[in-house]
Amino acid sequence: MHKSIRAIVASILSFTVATAVQAQGQQQWVQISTSANGDRVFFDLGSQIKVFDAGIKQNTFRTLMLATSPERRSFRQKYHADCLKGTLALRGIDLVNSQGSLIREVPLERADKDPTIPAKDSIAADVWRYACAQF
Repeated sequence: MHKSIRAIVASILSFTVATAVQAQGQQQWVQISTSANGDRVFFDLGSQIKVFDAGIKQNTFRTLMLATSPERRSFRQKYHADCLKGTLALRGIDLVNSQGSLIREVPLERADKDPTIPAKDSIAADVWRYACAQF
């Protein structure tokens, strides 16, 4: 009985922390990386939902890849980082215009959503590192 009460309290505490972070709701963009062709990657601090508990360090958040040339499209990505396992999972992609307004959602295949360990020195590794450095 005592263990189940602790589990419930821990779950409520985790939910409360996640809700408090999400309630900030302000978009605070921090540049975290640049692609090989000059596109800039920003992390949306206001979109984070962090879960921190015994054996759990997870962060769900959005990024923005801002295209630097008119031939390329800008897009937002939603990720889920598991900081203990070292994995990053793509949860969604939205194409956006230069003002950040939604053009369309890009459907993802199931395999695209599977958590993977980011390749060393990749943009995904920069994204994971930034998301997990906050714990």
